Amino acid sequence: MHRNEAEEHLRVIRSLMEKATIYRAISAPTALVGGLAASTVGGWLAWTADHKTERPLTYFGAWMTVLFITICSNAFFLRRDAHRRGEPFISAGMKMALCALFPAHLAAAIITLITFALHNTLYAAGLALFLPYCWCIFYGLSLLAMSHFAPRSINRLGWAFLITGLATTTNAFLGVREIFGGGERLADIVMAVTFGGFHLIYAACTWPRGASKINV
Repeated sequence: MHRNEAEEHLRVIRSLMEKATIYRAISAPTALVGGLAASTVGGWLAWTADHKTERPLTYFGAWMTVLFITICSNAFFLRRDAHRRGEPFISAGMKMALCALFPAHLAAAIITLITFALHNTLYAAGLALFLPYCWCIFYGLSLLAMSHFAPRSINRLGWAFLITGLATTTNAFLGVREIFGGGERLADIVMAVTFGGFHLIYAACTWPRGASKINV
């Protein structure tokens, strides 16, 4: 029984590795949609003064909307490609990918809920400002968790998010934040640059070339 499970596990990994190029082509449009949404929201929030203290619901709601749009876009492109190849939408490969993503996303979700529930207390202590940096770190970790079967471009994107998240966390309360008018604005700029700019760069570098791949 264990041997059969191991063989099935290896078969799924091999299938995912074979589809790495296809997934890169699918993820590029998703990155474009998510990058545009994140750049727009991040820029708007950075321009708005004191939004975290006065309108925390608006702040969290805006980023949750970006997340929802990105997830729906990814599901649409994955479903369309699965239909084209005559395969089920929720395949064994997708289940393995979701299992790899789950731990980091669960940690990010719990920290987000706690921060929202204790927003005023955490903000007074200066801890609420770390939430965007935590999102970068956990998102980077989730991408790196798929490194064994995802294309190398996903791995590079994961490292970019992880390194940026760690670096900005380290410098969050140093003089760098004063350049941008305070820690709040710096956090929003980081979100716009990472979830916005990084995804736009990823989309530009991995966009499917050739007529045969544009419809993937």
